[in-house]
Amino acid sequence: MVAIDHLPGVDIIVVVNGRALTEYEYDDGGELDLTRTVQRYIEVKSGDIFEIHIVAQAGFRSGGDAVAFRINVDGAGVIDAALLENGTCRTKTFTSISRGCPRGAASVLRYKFAELETVVDGHVSQAEVARIQSIVKGLGSIVIEVEQRRLVSSLGTSMNSTNKLKTLGALPEKALKGQSISHSVDFTGPVACPRVTTMSTRPVTGVPSPYATIVFHYRSRATLESMLIIPRQPTPPPLEDRDFDTLSPEEVQDLQRRFRELKEKNATKVNIKQEVKRERTDDNPRPRKVARPARGFAVLEFDNDDFVRESSTATLAQTPQAEVIDLSDD
Repeated sequence: MVAIDHLPGVDIIVVVNGRALTEYEYDDGGELDLTRTVQRYIEVKSGDIFEIHIVAQAGFRSGGDAVAFRINVDGAGVIDAALLENGTCRTKTFTSISRGCPRGAASVLRYKFAELETVVDGHVSQAEVARIQSIVKGLGSIVIEVEQRRLVSSLGTSMNSTNKLKTLGALPEKALKGQSISHSVDFTGPVACPRVTTMSTRPVTGVPSPYATIVFHYRSRATLESMLIIPRQPTPPPLEDRDFDTLSPEEVQDLQRRFRELKEKNATKVNIKQEVKRERTDDNPRPRKVARPARGFAVLEFDNDDFVRESSTATLAQTPQAEVIDLSDD
């Protein structure tokens, strides 16, 4: 909720599904007059349809007859405007809502956040990059300029924005110059909305114009984390390392599913090993090799009296010679 120092009693909010988006501080380096310019980061999601709510507290009174709010998205010019008259919030809080780009008195193209598409193209000329940069100037921002006004007359209920809405498509990364931009504002098809009565006004003399400026820089959560606007969420520990009592029912089911898959995987591995072993035994029988002692090795063997004696392979390899005994008288 953005409050303006020079416009006490008025707050401006970006709303999705009835919920105000969280705002984060924006550091402009002290270059702007913070009393008249307020900037905030907001976190957005692709596809979300949003509204801009201008809330005036009971008893609010401007310096003129009314306060005008001119809304510019992505640098496309004034898409919509809201008028807050003093009489509407004299005794009660009043909210003026901008839903999108008007198409007639009772139809609107609603605001919608869309993820920005980029392409890596090394063949884009500098002239083309400059042209695209002029198109996307202001991309990723919603700018609301506030002006003090005097009422002149009512113009009835005919209302139609003359601005041509941009269709960006995929943008070359070169054209973005490394800017941390994640989304753009898109629009839905025509949707019925409450009728709006337009008023003819003129500026209040002697006051700054614009009287105040509010800028919402919208980004994805991942982008805000990369810019250190939002602290990064710590990586949670694996489910198997967490205390079982802290797990949700869904996490318990996930853990059980992992255990079953691991058990089935291990059982499959065991079956495969057994099958391979069986195939080697049944289909490819090969006689075992009998170790043959090499020449010069010692061999231990039992003799007939069950005593162990040592022989060498060299001895084993020799053929024993028969002993001849001469029994003659000579």
